Amino acid sequence: MAGESIYDIPISQIKVADTNVRHTERDKELDELMASIKKHGLLQPVVLEGEYGKPPYELIVGQRRFLAHKELGRHTIRARFAGKLTDLQATIRSLVENMVRVELNHADTAHAITQLYKKYGKDERKVHAETGLSIRRIRQYIDVEERATPKMKQKLRDKKTTLIDIQRVFKAAAGDSSKAERLLEKIDKLTKYEKDNLVEYGELHPRADAEKIIHEAQKPRIERTIMVKLSERARQGLKKAADKLAMSPDEVAAHALEDWLSEQGFISE
Repeated sequence: MAGESIYDIPISQIKVADTNVRHTERDKELDELMASIKKHGLLQPVVLEGEYGKPPYELIVGQRRFLAHKELGRHTIRARFAGKLTDLQATIRSLVENMVRVELNHADTAHAITQLYKKYGKDERKVHAETGLSIRRIRQYIDVEERATPKMKQKLRDKKTTLIDIQRVFKAAAGDSSKAERLLEKIDKLTKYEKDNLVEYGELHPRADAEKIIHEAQKPRIERTIMVKLSERARQGLKKAADKLAMSPDEVAAHALEDWLSEQGFISE
């Protein structure tokens, strides 16, 4: 059965498939991966499309491992075969693999998720079933891919902004992409509470320009705060999520609570 046997495949017989979803940060932490391979060998074989003995082969999972082997001057790499896959199946394999390893760039993820969404007839439930992503996160990625300007996407690639801040300026800009760009230039200088103000004021005053929205966002306001006692397990999980998502712990907690309330039907989308 395809995928069960492991073979040593010549590097020269392999090319990276077009369906591989990682287009940026291919070299991220590559030195560390190379050092690990030199010391421990390749712990997880790459996955190739095709049939053993019938090169050339297309690499669909393990691009960074493949590049590390090339940099190390290795002539072969351990690989499994996935058999013949459709482009959709290959994209799903690449997407899921990348998302559980070095974090795939948000802009690349948004593009891949949107492509799956379109291929599945714009059925977000099918994308959820294939990737494990929440419906909320799938919608966020689709929103970024379809609405963000090239400049905004580049800021995501360069890690000069976050997915959640992109969502904030979308809401505050009331569909105006140029206004959203201007807000994004300023939002990183705001506190979490000022960012909340920015969204609230922008939604209530859709004709306000970016400068007015920023000015109003920086005005003090009274916050409604809920004190919650967390278990140590929940506290550790909250910290881990905040670090991974580049958000503050209270932002993660607020979104988690909103997601749960939405799933239970207490608030509407």
